[in-house]
Amino acid sequence: MAGIYIHIPFCKQACNYCNFHFVTSLRRKNELIAAIVHEIDLIAGQTSDKAEVIDTIYFGGGTPSICTADEMRSMLEKIYSMYEVSPAAEVTIETNNVCHILMLVEG
Repeated sequence: MAGIYIHIPFCKQACNYCNFHFVTSLRRKNELIAAIVHEIDLIAGQTSDKAEVIDTIYFGGGTPSICTADEMRSMLEKIYSMYEVSPAAEVTIETNNVCHILMLVEG
């Protein structure tokens, strides 16, 4: 079983329970997404286990759900183009439910 983890360090706010690297400024988000897409190319070109099928793709953070649909699509399209991904692969995007509830309430 093989998997890919992508760390998206952006958050709307600092949470007192979080010990992971994060930033609250989205100023360089576009640069980071482009760098991740480029790094997928680099890593895929260096791995010797290309025949191994990817069963899980996990976007963690931070709050990866802060990414737009187009940003998620660009990363996923690159992964699918560079690796053999199982048709039954589990794709998970970590969210901060408290932040999502606040966004829904605040409109």
